[in-house]
Amino acid sequence: MTRSVFPGGGVSRRGGLMGALASLAAFAARPVAAQTPPAAPRAAPPAVTRFTPQTLQRLAQNLAKAPARPRVPPVAAAQALSYDDQRRLRFRGERALWADLGGAFKAELFPAVYLSADVVQLFEVYDGRAHPVVFAAEMFEAPDSLAGALGQVAGWSGYRLLHPVNSPDKFDEIGAFQGASYFRSLGRDQQYGLSARGLALKTGEAEEFPRFTSWWIERPAPGADHVVMHALLESDSVTGAYRFQVTPGEAQIFDIEATLYPRVAIDAAGVAPMSSMYLFGPVDGTNNDDFRTGVHDSDGLLIRTSDGGAIWRALANPRQLQMSRFETDKLAGFGLVQRDRDFEHYGDLEARYDKRPTLWVTPLDDWGAGAVQLLEIPTQIETDDNMAAFWRPKTPWAAGKPVTLRYRLSWCDEPPAGQLCPVVRTRIGKNASEGVWLYVVEFGGVGDLNGVDKVTTADVGAITQSTLQAGPESGSARVVVVFKPPATGVAELSIGLTRGGAPISETWRYRWSG
Repeated sequence: MTRSVFPGGGVSRRGGLMGALASLAAFAARPVAAQTPPAAPRAAPPAVTRFTPQTLQRLAQNLAKAPARPRVPPVAAAQALSYDDQRRLRFRGERALWADLGGAFKAELFPAVYLSADVVQLFEVYDGRAHPVVFAAEMFEAPDSLAGALGQVAGWSGYRLLHPVNSPDKFDEIGAFQGASYFRSLGRDQQYGLSARGLALKTGEAEEFPRFTSWWIERPAPGADHVVMHALLESDSVTGAYRFQVTPGEAQIFDIEATLYPRVAIDAAGVAPMSSMYLFGPVDGTNNDDFRTGVHDSDGLLIRTSDGGAIWRALANPRQLQMSRFETDKLAGFGLVQRDRDFEHYGDLEARYDKRPTLWVTPLDDWGAGAVQLLEIPTQIETDDNMAAFWRPKTPWAAGKPVTLRYRLSWCDEPPAGQLCPVVRTRIGKNASEGVWLYVVEFGGVGDLNGVDKVTTADVGAITQSTLQAGPESGSARVVVVFKPPATGVAELSIGLTRGGAPISETWRYRWSG
């Protein structure tokens, strides 16, 4: 149950999704230290320059007109440090950005070591100019045994933001940005769980991983309630200029604007991608080898449309890799949700899965036609991020034509309240002797069942029995379905409630596989 930890203390499973797909030959393997050529001597720090968001957009646009810049090899000595070595490199709090300003925000920095040995450039922006944040070994506390390796570290791998969220006299970590284009956050009284990315390309195929290669972090104004950061994204297929506005609170709000410059036509883009972990839970039945009753960071994918519709897809640890598409041209929002907040449904005082955040995406523009896609990867390891979700536009992005995206990420307990009765519980059983499966789905907030009808479908196989009954909680309803699966292949199941022919509940969706 041990989780790898950032130098600052946050939980990291950044390699989980990549590692799982690598075993399926869909991801490129991470180079090992023995294969890494010696790094060139550390370059002189960049000069102080003027900076505006338009400066970054011009930079990204110009880079897209040329071949992709080669990745700078990590320093072998820094990459060869162990997980335990990384934890012994403690950033000195007094060296944090803005630590001497007495404000409500600080930024602490991560060294480029171990699995995060790729160097990113960091700049602090104030008075309209970008000031390089120069790496120095004395900014860390380290044992003598690591002094030599620390002296060879080539720079920064990312940073974390701090702000008093849970107590006015304590700075809490509210976000970490490290590794490719990964970042993550958490709301009040939560623990780190799922991660987000700047952009996904060809997920589930031979995936390409864009990287944030440079960050410009604006110094917060006195009394500011938010932090603004800018990032340069680079990849073989695309460059991008990103703006983040992070506003802490009960939920952490990230307002993101990205302008992307494709070098080639892109037909497999993943917008607002996120990755999470699902090992087992009520959908799968109790794992008899584990003392816990559930182990997951998210228990469902929720999709809402602007015409009031909603789909709840219960997550499960599949037997084989599978990709699901949920097409709509009226997307209002989507996210990987941790809906079950009952500690007894997990039983883990260390991991506290009941406190993992939901990540909800709200488009701030009309994204047009496309599909929310869900990738589920089989795993037996708790530290694998084996769930991934993202929006894929229907129309491919054309080479040389900029794409602008605006959206909000909310790291929260629950997405904003919807109009439909939510799915609150999924239970699954199997009668092996009769070759059928039993699905028990509960909806909350239904009230009186008078005039309520159930709608149950399966695209293949057969639903041999379905019943609607009052649920165990006041106002809830339970639908019980007996499903005879096909001899081979997969089946898509759907359950919903209507009153007077109009939907009154989220549509429960599930993929059966043999």
